[in-house]
Amino acid sequence: MKKLSHILGNVVLLFTALLCILPFVYMILMSLKSTLNAYDFSFSLSNLTFAHYQNILSGGTIGRYFLNSVIVAFAGVALTLFTSCTAGFAFAKLKFKGNNKIFLLLILTMMVPSEVILVPLYIVVRGMGWVNTFKALILPLPTAFGVFIMRQAILGIPDELLESARIDGASNLKILWSVILPLVKSAMLTLSIFTFIGAWNNFTWPLIITTNDTMRTLPLALTTMKAQYDVDVGLSMACAVITFLPPFIFYLLLQSKFEAGVALNGLKG
Repeated sequence: MKKLSHILGNVVLLFTALLCILPFVYMILMSLKSTLNAYDFSFSLSNLTFAHYQNILSGGTIGRYFLNSVIVAFAGVALTLFTSCTAGFAFAKLKFKGNNKIFLLLILTMMVPSEVILVPLYIVVRGMGWVNTFKALILPLPTAFGVFIMRQAILGIPDELLESARIDGASNLKILWSVILPLVKSAMLTLSIFTFIGAWNNFTWPLIITTNDTMRTLPLALTTMKAQYDVDVGLSMACAVITFLPPFIFYLLLQSKFEAGVALNGLKG
């Protein structure tokens, strides 16, 4: 009986995995076929063509979109790590008046849907003259979620290590850089993956804050392709593949550290 339940469990997991993989198989195969019909799908490997990819890459805008996405994603990761590590350290290990209350207010901002702040954020950014700039695309990326992750990770570091460093004359910045950050690398990598994927796939905010093609990011290329060409499912799928691959590769490279970081954060605090 136990063996039968184990087999049934494996079958269910395998079926679930196939359901998750099927959309990606559909996307890749459709990107390699010349078809205008979304329902004209088969697993046949005949008549495959790279014409859609050649069509996309031959355009002058896709390269600029890709470069903008790379700049925004990596700069967003760097800024998020800086703000989250410093704020997380302050909330976890520094004693100041209103520490817990300020952190609670910060966490409450996670309950506010991002769509709610789009209009006031746009008004502020436009008033500062940042429309069609990298500052407008990068600066809003850090969130309270990153501070929460780093605070939970830093809370697990014994206070004795910090006191020993202070006795040796280390400042708070020195302690953060030399003692704390090496011990929370898994959490930092976890946060990096979340931030990179979120920044790379961000569509609504770049669509609102950029009106110039030279500042738009890769997810907006799908809209551009639909506007420039007739409705072509294969072309749209090829653009989706190009958009999907970088964050997928980024995740694969850091997969083991990501899983370790998630497990570690789940045990902390």
